[in-house]
Amino acid sequence: MATEHKKLIAITDDDGNIRASLERTLLKHFDNIEIKQFATTIELKKFILNNPNIIDVLILDIHFGIGETGIDILPFIKSTSQMTQIILLTAMERAYGQSVTESAGDMIFDFMSKPVTETELIIKIKKALAHNDTFADKFKDLENKNTVLTSILDNANLQNAAGRAFEKEVGEKIKGMSRIFMQGEFAPKNNIIINGQEIDTIAFTAAPLPFSVLLFEAKYFPNAKLSGSVNEATKVISNGTEITSEKRRNLFEQSDNQFKQVSKRIEKILRDNNFNNRDEKLRPFIQTFVVFTDSSDISQLNTANANKYIKLLKLQNLTQDFIIKTVFSLPKRTVPENVKNIILNNLTK
Repeated sequence: MATEHKKLIAITDDDGNIRASLERTLLKHFDNIEIKQFATTIELKKFILNNPNIIDVLILDIHFGIGETGIDILPFIKSTSQMTQIILLTAMERAYGQSVTESAGDMIFDFMSKPVTETELIIKIKKALAHNDTFADKFKDLENKNTVLTSILDNANLQNAAGRAFEKEVGEKIKGMSRIFMQGEFAPKNNIIINGQEIDTIAFTAAPLPFSVLLFEAKYFPNAKLSGSVNEATKVISNGTEITSEKRRNLFEQSDNQFKQVSKRIEKILRDNNFNNRDEKLRPFIQTFVVFTDSSDISQLNTANANKYIKLLKLQNLTQDFIIKTVFSLPKRTVPENVKNIILNNLTK
């Protein structure tokens, strides 16, 4: 009979006595676990970077005296190790701890205030381990079958993990289009935040449109039929079940908003650098592509009222010829090299 895999619980606190006390309590109540202790966020980040998704439950202190806080490194942990369930630990009063953890949102599973009682510790660890098992089963099913749309829509962590996998596939395809995209420092960029809005993948075209921007909103809806319009939420049918996605806004509304946000940002950059010429050649052009997996059926999506610069397509149709025909068919513009560099150097700050 195979030995059951041990669960790994990590304890991060700058106080060695607290770490030791928590470890003794956990080992007293749990048989099949392994404990790792980390005194600094640097040690923890290095371990997670080399061992993503190895830690099942992480007890993460908020304050370490100096340097980064536990709150500071939450985005890194969740982007690197999506499977890890995080319980924040704070020495502050419970009301403060609750306000901090509310700001952490979905990145954490729970929080505890010091001093932690033995009962509270055991109950919360048991719940986190049980949640981790459920989460791991869903994630494995998603990877193996590539059909669990409900899990993607219902669980933001699963959605993000699947989305990143597809983003990478889209990004690699973009990188191979040497005739079109700049292959230097600026192409492509990922996870750009513009005016508080996250854009999945952004790339800049090469000449003859030196600062034309292409946005790719990668939607990971495998083996599903999509329907809806610019005025409706996206409806998805998978395995005979119809679901309305409440996790994200309408596809066209979101793409149109990205279009406007980037346009405003580029125009502001030009104004701030004393380029007040309203000549057409200095006006930004943006083409938005909403890219789906090749297994998604998007034939029922009504694009009649979508912004004219928004196009829906399958990954297989994202080719050099397609981009040349859609983007480079526009009037050619000659933009000074210094203007292009100003935009590229300031757009993602």
